[in-house]
Amino acid sequence: MPVIRPPAFWPTLVSTAGLLRHARPGLTDPAALPRIERSIPATSLDPAWLRAYGDSIGLASGSRDTLAPLTLQIAAAPLHLAILADAGFPFRALGLVHMSQAVNQTRAIAATASFDLLAYSADARWEKRGMSFGLVTEAWCEGECVWRGETRALAPGKSLVPAPAPAAGATDDRDAARPACDEVLHVPEATGRRYAAIAGDLNPIHQHALLARLFGFRRAIVHGTWTLARALALAELPRSPAFTLEAHFRRPVELPSDIRVRAWSGAGAETGNPSGRPHRLMVSEPHTGKTCIEPGCDKPAGTAWSPYWCFEHNVN
Repeated sequence: MPVIRPPAFWPTLVSTAGLLRHARPGLTDPAALPRIERSIPATSLDPAWLRAYGDSIGLASGSRDTLAPLTLQIAAAPLHLAILADAGFPFRALGLVHMSQAVNQTRAIAATASFDLLAYSADARWEKRGMSFGLVTEAWCEGECVWRGETRALAPGKSLVPAPAPAAGATDDRDAARPACDEVLHVPEATGRRYAAIAGDLNPIHQHALLARLFGFRRAIVHGTWTLARALALAELPRSPAFTLEAHFRRPVELPSDIRVRAWSGAGAETGNPSGRPHRLMVSEPHTGKTCIEPGCDKPAGTAWSPYWCFEHNVN
């Protein structure tokens, strides 16, 4: 039975070089996105890699018998790279923007479990600043899809059709309530490089500020999946082995920086929130404005927090 291990440097570098090898025509019709599949049958995760990943996101030692929410998303990175490097894939990998992350899990998955891993491209659509597409990952155990994740990425460019107007955000009385979790974390400058070594993501925007500037960033940025996984671990979410998670990334965390993690519990949180409102998690960063632009913020001028990204976490 094959075991997924940490991606080696040179093979990953070769795969990354393959992303630049072919001309990318782009798309004018979202329906024309080809479905490109890659899979690994009957596999499991290397225990040493799992320990390194758990350490990188601050996962509690008592939570490591089962897989964390995004573990399989990261473990499937070789499949994602192979899809993006395929000659028939229409978008260049460099320059893609991680817009959102969704996960649906039907039951707890043991860290020692064996499963079939499948990844494929799907669901292209026009956005305000280009076209987005999904990279879907599925884990199958004994004929059942126990985990499904979808990464939505944006290929920046000119949109050929007007993007739909964003839906008005629903008000939530928890915004002004005291959160169940409210912590400030320092994210060191080396976080992007360390996590990249575990995740097998050699994108230069995570490696060093000088490289990140070549792609329009002021400094190196940390991976959105790291920020999400670290915030989930800190807030001890999800509370149930069966859950649905949606994360929408607003803008990146520059390195180094401080982030504030807050979580509001939905109704029924103590019992896994089977039918109540979703848990809500928000990550924000400090700004130096005279007033806080966030509703319900009690920070004084000069130490207020501006929204960074937030997501709704629902438990089935």
